[in-house]
Amino acid sequence: MENYIITTDSSCDLKFSELQEKNIPVIYFRYTDGEEVYVNDMNEYKYKDFYNMMREGKSFKTSQINEIEYYKFFKEQLTKNNNIIHISLTEGLSNTINNARSAAEKLMSENVNANIKIIDSKIACLGLALIIDKAISYKSLSIDEAYNKLLEDVDHLNTYYTTDTLKYFARGGRLSKVEAFIGGALRINPILDCHKDGRLRITAKVRGEKHALDYVVNKTKENAINPSEQTLYICHADNIEKAKEVEERMKKEVGFKDYKIYFMGPTIGAHAGPGLVAVFYFGNPRSN
Repeated sequence: MENYIITTDSSCDLKFSELQEKNIPVIYFRYTDGEEVYVNDMNEYKYKDFYNMMREGKSFKTSQINEIEYYKFFKEQLTKNNNIIHISLTEGLSNTINNARSAAEKLMSENVNANIKIIDSKIACLGLALIIDKAISYKSLSIDEAYNKLLEDVDHLNTYYTTDTLKYFARGGRLSKVEAFIGGALRINPILDCHKDGRLRITAKVRGEKHALDYVVNKTKENAINPSEQTLYICHADNIEKAKEVEERMKKEVGFKDYKIYFMGPTIGAHAGPGLVAVFYFGNPRSN
């Protein structure tokens, strides 16, 4: 038996088929348009329709995974292995991780052999995928050893998001409507990263797509640690052309070992809106 199993949630934005191949069980977020409830089941064929609906004016909200759902999910996994490392969406964006913690504590109080470790990724989307990769590479270690190494890895996760519109951030309350209007009129492209506690924040406002891409590439070049030994993960909110442009620039100017491009799913996409592109890699520790 393996020393532990890895679980995650559907905010990780990997393909469901990949998680199946890696034997990583996943628990699903839901989202709603106010009338119908949808499951973010990680099937990419649904994503284009999702973003087209947003372009047409439809607004979506996401909901937490509740404690009962986590309890049932973890209990099923404990039938396979008493040791679980669960990699979660950051507490900086959702309280769902505290429901996971509560469910884990309850199960461990009921089963003295159960050991469930919850990792706050302190990031979103493909940042979780990077931690999943690390967790897989630590499978020969004990669960406690792997858990401690993963906590160190989390501190070195880096991300930059860029988009050509501010209106979805205004809708979510991250910017005022006035700022969004002025930004649109001036062709301002916001650059976002993650605070060290996992909160998404606007770190720069750059005029024009070209300058925004320059900013992301230069910051990645500055922050990435040993890029030739790691994979750059790129996700996009129905903007594959821009994602490929990012990949080509990174190949020429930074030189990662490998590159993987994925659709951004609805869990984060509902708040970011269509068009956004983001990169994820290991680099210098994030700042306050």
